[in-house]
Amino acid sequence: MDLLGTITFLNTYALAFFDYASEDVIGRNVVGTIVSQKSRSGHDLSMVADDLGFNADGYAVNVSENIRRNGDRVWIAWINKAIRDEKGHIVEILCIGNDITDRKRDGIVRISTDTWKDIVVTDTDVADSVFDAVFHICTEISIEGREGKAVGTTFLIGDVKKVLEKSRQIILNPFEGHPPDSRIITNPGLKENIKALAQLDGAFVITGDGFVESVGRYITVDSSSVTLPPGMGTRHNSVAAITSVTKCVGIVVSQSGGGITVFRD
Repeated sequence: MDLLGTITFLNTYALAFFDYASEDVIGRNVVGTIVSQKSRSGHDLSMVADDLGFNADGYAVNVSENIRRNGDRVWIAWINKAIRDEKGHIVEILCIGNDITDRKRDGIVRISTDTWKDIVVTDTDVADSVFDAVFHICTEISIEGREGKAVGTTFLIGDVKKVLEKSRQIILNPFEGHPPDSRIITNPGLKENIKALAQLDGAFVITGDGFVESVGRYITVDSSSVTLPPGMGTRHNSVAAITSVTKCVGIVVSQSGGGITVFRD
């Protein structure tokens, strides 16, 4: 697609998946076709391009809610690649998507990380169950917000010693002094507390084996060398920077568009 979100090409699989004929979708905008106008992603067209999470190196995975022609809602993990002209200017975006919708027998739509999680957690100390727990909390924050308001937040998982060295506390840590069994992220009883704390400034820091080490960390890594699309905010830049110098996995929930972007070096 181009930088305005106009679809310039869909391969055969994408056409079949979204249930479109080529002539019915080429030249149309992603909003109103594969992105619902009623979703947070479709609320502001400019954020569709801004919130893709791509760069020349393709180190980000963007997870967003999409829609098929028949109205079925699906979750897609997009790996996005900038297409540049001879002067290095971005002219198009190549989007490679993977359906991660997990429809259980009870009819509830969930998100599966099984098909792409390995590329994120391999060579880190992050356990699969920990990544899944954090990621699913992020999807709920993205969809629900908090008390009717959109919420943006950041999670840094793994390589805790280095992450703490490259960040500083900006609020009183709500988990300081708490026993380990009361701050394990895989405990379903902790989820609502995490979602409430997501409204605070700063990042969550979580150990690779799932203990919430801190809430409200300010990343101190210099992000001046990070190149991200216009519109991406401080969260994206700082997380891209810290994942480039540590072995942590970073997840950003965008307040403006609700997109979920996963970073790692």
